[in-house]
Amino acid sequence: MPRSVEICQFVARAINHTTWNVPKIRDGDGRWRNINNSHLVENQHRINGHDHYEDAIFRAKRIMEQRGWITEISDSKQPCHEHLYYQHYRLRCWK
Repeated sequence: MPRSVEICQFVARAINHTTWNVPKIRDGDGRWRNINNSHLVENQHRINGHDHYEDAIFRAKRIMEQRGWITEISDSKQPCHEHLYYQHYRLRCWK
């Protein structure tokens, strides 16, 4: 039976700043939760709060592929108001 995992990351993009939220993961039980070993996907060159997680979803994709998982990433954008939109990334991994 194939195993699967989903990872998601929510991003708020404005004119002068982008906020990358903590990535979440879910597997067989269907509940979203924070990634336990989030240090593996942190951007060590950032010093600002959630900016540690800039591009974390793409680092998670590389890690999963290196471990032999098949991956597929998608994103959707949702406008909020004139100068802000939300972007939802979702990474699906399976073996």
